[in-house]
Amino acid sequence: MAARRASLMPLLLLAACACGLMCCLPGTSFVQPPVARSLTQEDVAKLATAGALFVPQAAGARLPDEFVAFAPIVDVLPILPIFFLL
Repeated sequence: MAARRASLMPLLLLAACACGLMCCLPGTSFVQPPVARSLTQEDVAKLATAGALFVPQAAGARLPDEFVAFAPIVDVLPILPIFFLL
């Protein structure tokens, strides 16, 4: 049994060194720093256009006919979390 432990020790030491080396090298960490990117005027214009296209669809949304009876309840649901915070 002792001979088997001795043969595992170099393998464990090698694995520990490999893990330590991976942690010390730059750019190999699990969490990378965010890349600084600023929005250009063109990007802002694209976002504004996309928002303007989707807003009319949201305003015209309707419940399916099966659920029209529950419309007053559905109208109140978005404000319920406020009561939990009070």
